[in-house]
Amino acid sequence: MKKQQAKGSGMKRLALSVTFLASTLAPLTTWGADGVLKGRVTDKADGEGVIGAAVSIAGTNIATATDIDGNFVLRNVPASKQQKVTVSSIGYAPTTQVIAVGDGQSATLNFTLGQTTIMASEVVVGAALYKQDRLDVPVTANVVSKEKIKEQPNPTLDAVVQDVPGVVVSRAGGTSSSNLQIRGSNTYNGGGIGTRVNAFYDGFPINSPDSGEIVWQSINMNAADRVEVLKGAAATLYGSGAMGGVVNVTGHIPQKMEIRAGSSIGFYDKTPSSDESEYRDGYTPIFWNSYVGVGNKSGKWTYDFLYSHSDDDGYRQNAWNYMNDVKLKARYDIDSKQYIQLSTFYNSTVGGYAYQWPSNTDVNLNVGPPASFVVNQTPIEGKSYDIYRTYSSAMFVPLVYSNLYDVYTDDMIKRQNALVGLNYVNLLSDNLSLDTRLYYTYNATRIEYNRTGIDQVYPTGGGYITPVHPAYGIIIGAGLNPNAPNFPSLKTPGQFNETDDNRYGAGVKLDWRVNDAHRMLFGIDANIVDTRTTQVAAEYPVKGAFNDIQEKNFAAFLQDEWKLSDKLTALMSLRYDWSGINKDEVEETPGVWKPINNPSVDALSPRIALNYRVSDDTALRASWGQSFRAPTLYERFVREGGIFTGEMNPDLNKETMTAWEAGFFKQFSDKVSIDVAGFINDYDDLIQSIIDYDNSTFMYRNITKARIWGIETSLNYRPTPDWNMSVGYTYMNAKNRSYEPGADKTLDKNPNPEWLPYRPEHTASASVTWKATKKLSLNVNGRYVGKYNAVSVYTNPEGDNYPGDFVVFNAGLKYQFNKNVTGTLACNNINNTQYEEAEWFRAPNRSFIAGIDLTY
Repeated sequence: MKKQQAKGSGMKRLALSVTFLASTLAPLTTWGADGVLKGRVTDKADGEGVIGAAVSIAGTNIATATDIDGNFVLRNVPASKQQKVTVSSIGYAPTTQVIAVGDGQSATLNFTLGQTTIMASEVVVGAALYKQDRLDVPVTANVVSKEKIKEQPNPTLDAVVQDVPGVVVSRAGGTSSSNLQIRGSNTYNGGGIGTRVNAFYDGFPINSPDSGEIVWQSINMNAADRVEVLKGAAATLYGSGAMGGVVNVTGHIPQKMEIRAGSSIGFYDKTPSSDESEYRDGYTPIFWNSYVGVGNKSGKWTYDFLYSHSDDDGYRQNAWNYMNDVKLKARYDIDSKQYIQLSTFYNSTVGGYAYQWPSNTDVNLNVGPPASFVVNQTPIEGKSYDIYRTYSSAMFVPLVYSNLYDVYTDDMIKRQNALVGLNYVNLLSDNLSLDTRLYYTYNATRIEYNRTGIDQVYPTGGGYITPVHPAYGIIIGAGLNPNAPNFPSLKTPGQFNETDDNRYGAGVKLDWRVNDAHRMLFGIDANIVDTRTTQVAAEYPVKGAFNDIQEKNFAAFLQDEWKLSDKLTALMSLRYDWSGINKDEVEETPGVWKPINNPSVDALSPRIALNYRVSDDTALRASWGQSFRAPTLYERFVREGGIFTGEMNPDLNKETMTAWEAGFFKQFSDKVSIDVAGFINDYDDLIQSIIDYDNSTFMYRNITKARIWGIETSLNYRPTPDWNMSVGYTYMNAKNRSYEPGADKTLDKNPNPEWLPYRPEHTASASVTWKATKKLSLNVNGRYVGKYNAVSVYTNPEGDNYPGDFVVFNAGLKYQFNKNVTGTLACNNINNTQYEEAEWFRAPNRSFIAGIDLTY
């Protein structure tokens, strides 16, 4: 073990040395130019100033935003006969002008912007790792603007992206498990375990390394300027874990002095009389949020600090939670060609661990011969906001709730997530730039099962029929197999599971404009993850005992943007990834070890993408790419998963995907734009959880082949400057091409057993925003998710109580009292729809929110 640790430390030093060497070799040039560029940006339609328009000088890091009257000032502008200045703003077509600025002189330049649809005015960064106009992007990407993010008080990441075409969010409630899939990339087994969507904050990874999980509703967006969602072959450039897609959050950076504060309060409305539940009997849960922050741009320094807090009673039993979040982003401009930027946050959440709603469990035991053990579970009507369970059989009082099994309500989950990321960027010349980065992330999750002073007997989760218990009599676990693991069935006082990760990473990227036809991108990235865990180590778990395991990752990539003609551009990339753990054996049962067949995996991921600019308002695109995902520690070694016991799989291998896509973007006028994409994703050795109900166990295995194909459409219509409408629809066909009846008895019971679980066939969204006056704006949006064809738990041929098959509408109102004060009223789930995103996990009912935001 000491030798392995020393080896890991050497890799850390090597990675850090490479980064610092690259930074040191970059010249810290000083530039004496101190020209000033001033001007005003106005709306072409009414001549009013455009607030918050981005003004930047090409080839430098000099940028600012217009004030409330549309005025801007750029300082320290390098002297040049041809300085290219670009202005862009959401809802307007971007424009560029060229001006000469003398050394030490001032110049004035005014811009007039014409309004257009929001989609047509988007700039995308993530598809190529540098800025591209929407019409030049060769893959499908969606941008969520700051204006969209701020439609609700205290927004969270899941709420911000859930209306993006092709995105489906599944949440269990509170800060328990959640899952975000793009184009059917993910299942819900284990919540976020093995996610195929990578999330980044200012380009730094924030997924939990041990599982890939992100609790999307825990990511506060008060300090975000925009979110990009990348799909399909775009993920190839991001390596393992991104084969489904990428979500990249850009943190806020101010252009002037800002003091921000806000608070909101809301409550969950009364549920329908058909489902009051004991939890909601005479009780109205409330929730409140607040934030305060300060930012400034002064000389070479820019910074933004924000603290956010939220407290929620929970719309259902044990879904209570509270959160504290601190974000800091700071930047120092060494000169007009280079800067250092710090991105950091710390997030802490504590809440109840939400379980499925109550059920009657009918246990039929036949002592044989042959012995048989059949468990049938049916939900208790009108109790979907509660979480206790009942049992009915000869061993228990039939259909009568017993406090014996009210053991879930004290379960609690604690999460901590932190990032410290440092960028050094040097624009070495007009054609060459260097971006080096160092980062550290911390992810910790602790589930506390028994916070009482006595034993708690869980009626589910591993085990078998035990001998007579002195207090409770015979205990039902699951199955008749005496060798089945039984440790989840009895929770002793203080029992917990905890896993925490320390990830240390470094990367270097060179962006080189070779000539007018080629733009090359070179990059490497490496990280080391030290994991301390009670349940996903190679050693057999012992209650409360931690084990250590280490994972190393390395990647190198090369990309060429080749301008084949004035209209046709090719984007070609190749990425190499290696991932490995420092264990060769796994302890299957105490003292019994088995070799791990794939302790390390690697892959080459190529991508070819084409963009054909038919005209100034029309572009065609096509792409092909391959990507892979290494198995996570949870998929390899997980031993406990809610109501089932996990079995480790020493044979688990990487999975790969080949993605095809073709699409077009068309702007019919300044008022209408449409984006359409067809996609095919072929998976080989897809990793999926297989449940064995006979022994109440599950194991992650490689399915041979799966195919997901579909079509996405996005339509944006802006009939007048005061109205904006958008509609999105996705059809998806998700099939297990290696399905064999009898291989998985649980999946066999689905209405369509060949269908991949948790992938809805139809999803749609719509939004309408009306600026009624200069001060008042209204928004109504809706989301539709079709009924799931297959799930993994509680399967039945009729599809009873399956998730999906719902429409949810939300509405919001914003009123600008003055330039500093904004008020908000919102109603989520207007129609009070009772629905589920994951089976037997009731989603939030109707809620009302009132908030106020102050900016000075």
